[in-house]
Amino acid sequence: MLLIDFGLVWFAAYRVVRALKVIPFKWERLALAFLFALVVKSLIIFFLVRLGIQPTAGLQLGSSVLVLVSTLFFLRKPNEKEAIFSDQKTGLAWVTWSMVGVLFFFSIVNAWFFPITESDAIWYHIRGMSFFHEVRFDSEWVVPQLKQYPPFIPLLFAYLIAFDAGFLKIIFPLMYLCLNIIFYSRVLSLSQDKKMACLFTMVLATTPYFWWHGALPFLDLTTAVFYSTGTLYWYFWIKNKVEGDTKKSEENSYAAISGILLGLAAWTRIEFLLYDLVPIFLTLYVFSRYPGKNESLKSLKLFFACLLLLPSIWFITLLTFEMALWSQMKMVGGVCIFLWVLASGLTWGRWKFSELNILLALILAVAGYILVLFLSGAGPVPVWKKIAISFYRTSVVHIFYLFTAFLGIFVFFEKLKSLSEQKKILGCFLILFLCTHLAIFSYATPKWSTFGEFVYATFIQPGNSVNLSDTRGMMSFYPIFIFFISSLPFVRRGIINE
Repeated sequence: MLLIDFGLVWFAAYRVVRALKVIPFKWERLALAFLFALVVKSLIIFFLVRLGIQPTAGLQLGSSVLVLVSTLFFLRKPNEKEAIFSDQKTGLAWVTWSMVGVLFFFSIVNAWFFPITESDAIWYHIRGMSFFHEVRFDSEWVVPQLKQYPPFIPLLFAYLIAFDAGFLKIIFPLMYLCLNIIFYSRVLSLSQDKKMACLFTMVLATTPYFWWHGALPFLDLTTAVFYSTGTLYWYFWIKNKVEGDTKKSEENSYAAISGILLGLAAWTRIEFLLYDLVPIFLTLYVFSRYPGKNESLKSLKLFFACLLLLPSIWFITLLTFEMALWSQMKMVGGVCIFLWVLASGLTWGRWKFSELNILLALILAVAGYILVLFLSGAGPVPVWKKIAISFYRTSVVHIFYLFTAFLGIFVFFEKLKSLSEQKKILGCFLILFLCTHLAIFSYATPKWSTFGEFVYATFIQPGNSVNLSDTRGMMSFYPIFIFFISSLPFVRRGIINE
């Protein structure tokens, strides 16, 4: 029953992805459709619970049939043109996907045979059981802080519980596989070279931190998959905008896909709405720098609407809870309201914005953040020490990603001034991501109160540091970072001409 139900939604999602006409590879369409199918299932269960209806297996199966029938009725089958690189037959592809397959197999074995024992994951499991059995989001059995976390993973657990599936961790190895498939496809689309795609996919797939989380039922790999893949599709949207050689339909498709995926990152970990400020800022910068004549801004409307929809649904749900909301949650909710006002003004109110306005807004935002940081600085840890600890952590967490971090050395072999505009934008994205990471963890209360304790936890007892939230949050950075390195002309010349 579970396979039939999910297969119906997966096929429906595949038809939607295929109708977008911007995904050239069948395996990439399947991977992206899998992610979208998970979203559809989570939304079906969410609205059933919100209406006080228990999401039983039979009811979900009926909903899945309805979703599929809707796509069959409203979407026509487009003319598919599969991208083929017939002159690039390389044994490296077999090596790459054999390696990914082996790692995926071991993750599946782990998920199938070992129960959930991780502390956070146990709470997600409890929330999933509460969604299914109590049919409510504010269960008294869940601690207040975790009760306010976005519901995506618990909703998927509720889905598996409804079908009596005993292997709740099975989702995470599949997410790991989808990440590698989409990453490979995006590198191949950009470089038009299978060797490039294979080598950098192996780098991503064999980074131990990623494979390790491929078997852990935490929020972080899921968030990394959504945020990094959303950023890759966002890059192709911005790249085409800068080059000015894209059809409106393709521009709208890329905007919708990237917006949905970036919104899903916040639907999984709410603080990623703050990380979403990075692509939002750069998008506005690009639109101000490359204004189109008689531009309808439809792609911008789609991007904002798709990105903000899911987080907004959860914030509205939180308002119905009979409890005091976490202060950090209120702050992120305020950011969400601001983004809706901004999106409405830019797309429907036709606010005019220039390149200078965008840069001034960034400067004011940084100044405002520093002011808020010092005004709210009363606490056990002084503000200057929190900033120092956050800067240290943002700098040293990369050691847990081992040799993958050393790819950054290739930047020093590149003439940065000669890089294309779109590559510079992607480089700015990475820098702004790190700055946002620094800002978020400067505001948060550190796990330990002294700088020395963090140094000790990093180098003497790394087991205490390897799974901190700032280390796990950096997972969303690395697929984009590896993609950026693969796009550098110096790296491309060295690999292709070898």
